[in-house]
Amino acid sequence: MKRISSLLLGILFLTGACAPVAKIAPIPMIQEATSTPSPIPTVVWTAMSTVTSVPTQTPIPAPTLPPTAIPTFDPIRFTPPTLMLHRPNLQFDSLAFLKDFITLLKLNNMQVVTYRYISEHPDVTAIEKGKLFIITIDDIFLAYPIDKRVLEMIRILREAGYPAVLSVVTETDSPDKNNVALLQDLVKSGWEIASHTDTHLNLGRAETASLNLVYNEVMISMDKIEKAVGVRPITLVLPGGDMVSDVENIQRTDIHWIVGIGDGNTYDVRDSLIYVGREGPYKNAASTWRVMKQRFGF
Repeated sequence: MKRISSLLLGILFLTGACAPVAKIAPIPMIQEATSTPSPIPTVVWTAMSTVTSVPTQTPIPAPTLPPTAIPTFDPIRFTPPTLMLHRPNLQFDSLAFLKDFITLLKLNNMQVVTYRYISEHPDVTAIEKGKLFIITIDDIFLAYPIDKRVLEMIRILREAGYPAVLSVVTETDSPDKNNVALLQDLVKSGWEIASHTDTHLNLGRAETASLNLVYNEVMISMDKIEKAVGVRPITLVLPGGDMVSDVENIQRTDIHWIVGIGDGNTYDVRDSLIYVGREGPYKNAASTWRVMKQRFGF
């Protein structure tokens, strides 16, 4: 058995030695990837090309608000309480009175205005009803130096921040230069220059003599004030406080306000010519305040 086995092994050895060696296929080289990206599949490009721009959003309209209601005021208004003052004299010290009265105005938070201011702000008498006040100082003569005590009254009013209505008598054609300069300065700070006629004539009595005299007294005065001061009056303060019966000759002058003494506690804003009343001072500021409060209802 051993001999047979050895013989078989020898035959196998000789057979293997003569057989050719099998060739092994070479291993393929793996190339490095280049930086050029692979093309995107056509299907992807097609999908991208069909994408449209992002639609803009339709703005949401803002809610429509109702229009702001404009208040409607009654055309019948209460006249602001108006104080009548003159230069101090032996019977009455209007300078001392005014100092005390200014204290009352401040304590009661009153807004001091003029007739021109009301014309420029017609609804103020409705909006600020009961809080307005007017101060007038009569007998400022355009041709003569203003009394020193009146100048002091003007000074303390300016110091308080209160404008006033100065009633000017024009008379001659030669106005005082210092007066003109002062009046121009006061106009710039909100004061009003009113006509007090040309010769300080009581128009209520003058019309019995001549209606044309009323027109001349007012018109000449307005012309002189405009020429000297540079502003045309819209207010006539009646000397003596007497109102005329026929207002046509005053209407012809384009005056808007006529200031007397009696009546005139209310007025109609629709009127082209408005008459208003005022109150003279009494023995002291407190008693005057009470009388004016009762009359004008502020």
